[in-house]
Amino acid sequence: MDDIFDMLVQEIERGAFPYFFARGEYRRSQQSALEHYQWLEEHLGDEEKAHLEQARAADVSMDTLEREAMTRVALAVGIRLTLPS
Repeated sequence: MDDIFDMLVQEIERGAFPYFFARGEYRRSQQSALEHYQWLEEHLGDEEKAHLEQARAADVSMDTLEREAMTRVALAVGIRLTLPS
């Protein structure tokens, strides 16, 4: 069952990405964040850069887990709602 959920999560994300990327607001927000990170990296020392990279990796990991969990919950609710009671 986990394999089915994993496959559905990947397909949902693959299908949703072009929608978000095409939106101007999403792209502007993404560009702004990248500019802030670039400025920050230019003004940090080596030790601070290492901590920043660790924090960014942790954020990406948490974000991925949260998205997967939300998608799994949404799929589980959808499946339960379609089943006869």
